[in-house]
Amino acid sequence: MSTEGNVSPSDQARHREHLSPGRPHRIYPRLSDEEKALVVEAARRAGLTPAGYTARVVVGAARAGKPATGLTGDLRELQRELFAARRAVNMFGSNVNQAAAAANSTGQLPGWAVEAVQLCAYAVARLDQVTALIDRRLR
Repeated sequence: MSTEGNVSPSDQARHREHLSPGRPHRIYPRLSDEEKALVVEAARRAGLTPAGYTARVVVGAARAGKPATGLTGDLRELQRELFAARRAVNMFGSNVNQAAAAANSTGQLPGWAVEAVQLCAYAVARLDQVTALIDRRLR
C-alpha cells in the first residue's frame, strides 16, 4: 500500500472489506488536484485508502438511488444556509465588540445591542434548523 501525502506507515489506511474472489472491475475517475486532495483527506479521516473510500462512497450513492447531481444541489443549498448563518454570527461578533467599546467609554450599552442579541439568537436558531436538516438527510 502506498502512502499518500504526509501519512506515516503507522497511520496507513485499511482497505475495504476484501471479497474472495476479488472485485474484478475497476473504474478510473479523473480528478483535478483539488478534488484528489479532498478525496485523500476524506479517505484519511475515514481510515480508508483513497481507492477504497471512493468505491465505498460511489457504491453507497448508487445503492441509495440518488443521482450525484441531486446530492450536490442539496449540499450547495445547505452550504448557502451555513454561509448565511456564519455571516450573521460574524456580524454579531462585530456588534458585540462595538457595544463593549461603547459600554467601556460611556458606562452604558447602546440601544441597538438588544437588536444585535436578537439577530444572534435568530442566527443560532437557523444553524439549529440547518443542522437538523443535515441530520435528517444523512439518516
